[in-house]
Amino acid sequence: MRALRFAVLSTLCLACSDSTGISLQGPSFMSVRIDGSPFSWGEQDSFLWGVNGPMLLVQAVPGTLLPTGNRMIGFQIGDYRGPGTYTLEENTTPGPVSDAFYEVWAGGQPPVPTQSFQTMGPYTGSVRIIAVDTTRGTLVGTFEFAAAATVGTDVVHITEGSFRIHHSSP
Repeated sequence: MRALRFAVLSTLCLACSDSTGISLQGPSFMSVRIDGSPFSWGEQDSFLWGVNGPMLLVQAVPGTLLPTGNRMIGFQIGDYRGPGTYTLEENTTPGPVSDAFYEVWAGGQPPVPTQSFQTMGPYTGSVRIIAVDTTRGTLVGTFEFAAAATVGTDVVHITEGSFRIHHSSP
């Protein structure tokens, strides 16, 4: 009986990640606070994560374009080495780039960006890759960053970011 209890507890722990409470199991999602207001992308939206050489790319975009307010977010890690914490900042020297962006687009043909922000200068952040399951194609992590407008002087603060993304997302 004691061995059975241990086996059940061990199996449950394998489904867990860490203190964030985000596990490898469950639907794809990404949630953030944008300047303090909650926003999330869910199963109806589109997600991308992929590794190309030493670079990890992660993005969330709306599954259906609306006339206005289509929010897109993403980041790239230029020297990806698996689970761990990575800095997002402007790279002013040759070498791997690790940065983040947040954009709002108007629908239409073609869609047009109405706001665009990127980590640069003093506006930086971090990503923590908690777990990767390459067999199931699942990536789990947390992130936060501040980003400056690419045109103008606005700044956006992305906080409490978390995600679980499967390759099989729509």
